[in-house]
Amino acid sequence: MLLLKPLLKIPACSFTALDMGWAPSLGLCWSWKYAFLMFPVQIGINVIMLLLGWTKTLNVDMWNVGNQIFTAFLVSTVTGNAIIGFAVAVVQIIAELKNSDHIKNQITELTGVPGIGMPHPMFLSNIIFYPIAQLLDKILPESGKIDAAALKKKIGIFGENHILGFIIGFIIGLMGGQGMGALMTGVQAGCALTLFPMVSKLFMTALTPISDAANSFIKKRFPGREMVIGLDWPILAGNPEIWVSIILTIPVALLVSIVLPGNFVLPFGNLMNVCVCAAAFVGCKGDMRKMLIISYIMVPILCWSATDFAPMLNDLAVQTGGAVPDGQMLAWWGMDIAEIRWAVVEAMRINPVAIAACIGIVALAIFYYFPAQRREEHAAAVRMGWIKENSDLDQTQLNAKSAS
Repeated sequence: MLLLKPLLKIPACSFTALDMGWAPSLGLCWSWKYAFLMFPVQIGINVIMLLLGWTKTLNVDMWNVGNQIFTAFLVSTVTGNAIIGFAVAVVQIIAELKNSDHIKNQITELTGVPGIGMPHPMFLSNIIFYPIAQLLDKILPESGKIDAAALKKKIGIFGENHILGFIIGFIIGLMGGQGMGALMTGVQAGCALTLFPMVSKLFMTALTPISDAANSFIKKRFPGREMVIGLDWPILAGNPEIWVSIILTIPVALLVSIVLPGNFVLPFGNLMNVCVCAAAFVGCKGDMRKMLIISYIMVPILCWSATDFAPMLNDLAVQTGGAVPDGQMLAWWGMDIAEIRWAVVEAMRINPVAIAACIGIVALAIFYYFPAQRREEHAAAVRMGWIKENSDLDQTQLNAKSAS
């Protein structure tokens, strides 16, 4: 808490809502009276889309059903109609599965693990991040890319996972007021960043027979089809670029929350802002320069959306008998797809700015979808040995190769 002490001296009225982090927030959403219905909805949609060939992703990440519950709850609260809330959640589920299909080869390139997808909602933010990354491609020279490999070249041993983990963990420990105990936090973080890639590979090795059996079943009954296993984001957690970007975003988040007009949420429980940095890691192909720029752009958006949704989270806690501190509201700073959720919820309130934002998001989704589809087709063709990495493959060739 050492770095937070100056913030806590600010008059209490400056921050009337405290960020409780993603786990308590989603846990609170599970207490919504219609929450249990989301399980059959998500599973049913996934099965139907697989049978109809509309997706290649079998989503086994059931914990993140809580994110669809949260979306349905927000929309239901604003409209007073749970059916509308579930309808919006259904759109989110479909978008997550389709997005997983279109980033699966990017995930393989970044992790080295084939046959997996990422149907987590955080990756829908790449609809927004993609054009920003494209613009940054024109501004920032490719030769200046900073990723884990570049870090190792520039700073030597300090770019190693275990050393980076120790440094990051030590800094976080100091921020938490641990004193000399921060050294142990550093050691633990270093172990985590060393073991995460190893555990990911072991986990995927264990999943390989399941994936192969599922693909054999699909190919036998649906020739020419493939299927990937949809997993949670921690498969990416062994990449130090994510954690370095997170730690460098923390001071900016704290500073912006203090000076930002209209914000009354103090980032706290979710300062380790994974939802932006992990999504940006995929969208920016691990370039930390672009990841940090996107993270800094998103900080005020996360503050305003958390402020906007705090009363609704607070009311849910009161309705379900949760503990709410006197004079303090509950909030979730750093929620997944905060920008999209804000646009949808405010559009339901007939906010002209939000309606325009929704139209813009749909336009950006189209701009994002088709290049992503082409990238996936190209990556698949390279993987199958149909073309070389720097070659082009037209759609007629692709269809002919796929049929064969």
